[in-house]
Amino acid sequence: MRKSKKSSGLNKRLRMVGLRVLELRDTAAKREEQRRERAFRREKQEAEREEKTKNAEFKNDKLMNEKEEQLENIELEVEERELAWRQREFENRLRMEREFEEERRKRMRMEEKMEEEEMEWRERIVEMQIEHEKQMMQMQAEAFQNQMQILGVIARLLCQYFGSANDGLGGGLGALPPQVLQNLQHPGELDDNGKPDANSPSEFL
Repeated sequence: MRKSKKSSGLNKRLRMVGLRVLELRDTAAKREEQRRERAFRREKQEAEREEKTKNAEFKNDKLMNEKEEQLENIELEVEERELAWRQREFENRLRMEREFEEERRKRMRMEEKMEEEEMEWRERIVEMQIEHEKQMMQMQAEAFQNQMQILGVIARLLCQYFGSANDGLGGGLGALPPQVLQNLQHPGELDDNGKPDANSPSEFL
């Protein structure tokens, strides 16, 4: 009886110890699982934080790159506008210089043309004056020749009249020099220049 009681008590203790061991294993397993879960959560949180940090850094880098690109685009646009403005200014200056040069050439051509016209006008005036003087000299020569012809006719008539009547001509015209009498009988003789001869009786004008 005692042995059976002892064996039953031992078995009971063994069962209790086994249960206790099982409880300890379950507790240890649960703790290990909880530790793994906490470690997993920590790793997950760290991974999420790293991902967020990377995303934030990427966004910041992207934003900085966009701002730098915008600044570069603005600077490029400003440079292009400045270059276009300088190009327009150069073209305007070149166009104004061409227009000024063309205007200067036109003015010079007009001045040259006016000078040529003035020279031609002066030459025509001089030619007209010379022609007028020639005409006046010709008219004077013709008038002088006509007068000399009239005087010659009158002299011949007088010579014929007085010569046929008597020798009164010798007394009336005998006092005249022989050269004068010859000129009276041959009036209208002119020299090579259309002027009356130096020996012509100009005292009858």
